[in-house]
Amino acid sequence: MIGTPLRRSWRKLKIGIAASLVLATLLVLWLTGLASLRITLAELETGARANLAVQTAVLERLLDKFRLLSPLLARGPDIGDLLSGGGRHLDPGITAIAAGMSGAEEIWLMDADGAVVVSSHAGVPTSSIGGAEQIRQAFEQAKLGQLGRQLIPGTPDQVSNYVFASPLRRGTEIIGVLAVRVSLDDVEQAWALSKDTIFALDTDGRVVVSNMPDWRGKTLEELNLGRDITGLSVVESLELLLPAASVADTHLQLRQNVAVLGWQVHSLVDIGDARQRSGWAMLVALLVCVIAAGGLAILVARRAEFARQERRTRAEALRLERRVQSRTSDLRKANVRLEREVREREQAEADLRLAQAELVQAAKLATLGRMSAALSHEYNQPLAAIRSDAEIAGMLIERGRADEAKTNLGRIEGMVTRMAEIAKTLKGFTRKSGTDIKPVSLRQVVDEATLLLQPQIKQKQVQLDLVLSEEDIIVRGGRIRLEQVVVNLLSNAVDAVAGNPVPTVSLALRREGEEAVLTVTDNGPGIDADVLPQIFDPFFTTKDVGAGLGLGLSIAYKIVHDFSGSLKAANLDRGGAMFIMRLPVADERILAAE
Repeated sequence: MIGTPLRRSWRKLKIGIAASLVLATLLVLWLTGLASLRITLAELETGARANLAVQTAVLERLLDKFRLLSPLLARGPDIGDLLSGGGRHLDPGITAIAAGMSGAEEIWLMDADGAVVVSSHAGVPTSSIGGAEQIRQAFEQAKLGQLGRQLIPGTPDQVSNYVFASPLRRGTEIIGVLAVRVSLDDVEQAWALSKDTIFALDTDGRVVVSNMPDWRGKTLEELNLGRDITGLSVVESLELLLPAASVADTHLQLRQNVAVLGWQVHSLVDIGDARQRSGWAMLVALLVCVIAAGGLAILVARRAEFARQERRTRAEALRLERRVQSRTSDLRKANVRLEREVREREQAEADLRLAQAELVQAAKLATLGRMSAALSHEYNQPLAAIRSDAEIAGMLIERGRADEAKTNLGRIEGMVTRMAEIAKTLKGFTRKSGTDIKPVSLRQVVDEATLLLQPQIKQKQVQLDLVLSEEDIIVRGGRIRLEQVVVNLLSNAVDAVAGNPVPTVSLALRREGEEAVLTVTDNGPGIDADVLPQIFDPFFTTKDVGAGLGLGLSIAYKIVHDFSGSLKAANLDRGGAMFIMRLPVADERILAAE
């Protein structure tokens, strides 16, 4: 009984969702078609305007070329002679040459009365325009001393011509007129290469030039161009998207003025391609909507299955709840015991960290204890030298030899500086290390470690070879803790070569890819094979009783691993031991930030 209303509600919900999807699909289709149509039409208009500008420039360039030809020929010295020669109108002479070289259709000379005297078409009267009666406007303008212009309109069978006329002068007197006729056929041939319909209207609104020859001499009303949709509205765009809409006489009509002539060039752009592309866009949108609707249907079906599964799960949960309640009290007791154990473990870890810190400090103090005798010798010898140099300096000053005393005082200053540097390094080494990790210079770490061990090295007469890379190598770590590692490695190496006649210890520092590699080698007896696996264990030592605690290498191993590095030991084929420390090089971006 309860399930039936639920099923009815679910059925109504599905019908409502389907209706909403249909409406949303129609809206998406319309918006997609509208946007695609407007974008495509904008692209068509941009290209058509560029083409119109080019074709208009073709017309202007042609007329500009011949606009200058008429005045130039009229000023020639031979033109006046032709006009005054008389009876030579059948000889084209210079006019035929000028027409042939310039590409003009015809060049002719007229006397002051308008009669043709010389013509480049002499002997071909059917192709000649004739005298002043045919170009009365241009002739009268030239008689007034101006550049005459006149259009000779064309017909569907005859191409339009344009005439430029210039006065012929003898002194200040106008004795005749030189006319140049230009055929606009070249313009129509250039326009014929365009896929759009192009035509030019004169000031009377008649077609002068066109790539449609049948349009010559007609007006816009006679042509009946159809519907211009330039700047169409949203409603008009919607009409174009309808499949049943007629677009046979629909086009974009673009215009550009030719200011010098007063003409207007028009271009008719067919929108059939834009409409077809909009249709394809709508089809793609429809497919996307169908796919989306299918995905939504799958999602709804999964949601229904999830709801059924949730009901089954809820029933199962109710059964499990009873079982859980029976064990809740036991779990609470177990939680109390676990909390107590956690607190005990945390306290034990804190005690362990404190003990480790104390062991590290004890290891450093033990290292200093082994170096104390050598440091005592290192300090006593300079002190005795300082006392001797001071007494000699006093004696020299008493005898008035202050310049010589400066040498002794300089040696004293150098030895004091040396002792201060040793004391500074010792002071830093004895401090507790801390846990800060920051960029550290390995070259500085090696320099301070060798400074600390220099007295011990001198006392035991050990030869220390340093092979360091030219560039400094920066790693992330703690400077004091890394110094402790290097001191332990060098100190163990110095102890290991004690029985060799020529004790030698080498330290090399280099960079391999993104790792810094520090190697310490010696020519001692090496490490026994059965001892090598335990060399880094705490409290393990191969030295005599009282000579070491067995913590140095263990602490060094832990410090290096804390800095994401590695420390390994091995024997050399030639004899002796080798310890290799590897640390990742610090990232340059981290160095820049710090």
